[in-house]
Amino acid sequence: MKGQKILKITSILMIIGSVISAIAGVIVILGISALAALSGSAEDVGLLYASSIIVVVASVIQFIAGIKGIGACSAPEKAASCIKWGIIIVILTIISIIIGVVGGGEFSITSLILNLLLPGAYVYGAMQMKGNI
Repeated sequence: MKGQKILKITSILMIIGSVISAIAGVIVILGISALAALSGSAEDVGLLYASSIIVVVASVIQFIAGIKGIGACSAPEKAASCIKWGIIIVILTIISIIIGVVGGGEFSITSLILNLLLPGAYVYGAMQMKGNI
């Protein structure tokens, strides 16, 4: 079936990446808390907490999308929901990059492209499964 391999591979990669990302996000939140406790001040950690929470939420959404993508490989009628999940992941990725730039980081077009590559391939595979492409 057209798009099945792309959707399956990207779904598996998203599941693996989301588990790693969720663990890292929780560790980062604990690290921020420790940093605030050691410095004796909780000032200027709000943006760090916000971006870390977005990472954890995005990793949970990415995990769900990966599971749904694997399910859609055997049932093409589920591909429409995969497209929606993929678009949500793309939006969260863009929000994450914006927060990074607002927090003092530099914008990199290479980073943007690399961060959108996997969700883009996921949406492409789901669209092929649905028959839109």
